[in-house]
Amino acid sequence: MRVRLEQGIIARVTRSGQLELTSERDGLRYRFGATAAAMWIALQQQGGSPERAAGVLARQWAADPAVTRRDVDVWVEDMLRAGLVRVE
Repeated sequence: MRVRLEQGIIARVTRSGQLELTSERDGLRYRFGATAAAMWIALQQQGGSPERAAGVLARQWAADPAVTRRDVDVWVEDMLRAGLVRVE
């Protein structure tokens, strides 16, 4: 499973460390905090793999890998429901 941006969505991490997703179709902006930005960066670095991204984040955060994986999965599900990402 690979998580990718939906067509027409542009992602950027702001100088303040927030994740900002913008829809080219309607100009709507979605802003997320630093934790979501870290998840997004890890997903990109790990080829869109939530499993690998969660592993990296758990090590960096000294967190329980199962809890981190659940957090990443919940976040990805929220992004899917909002139409911001797709799973390939």
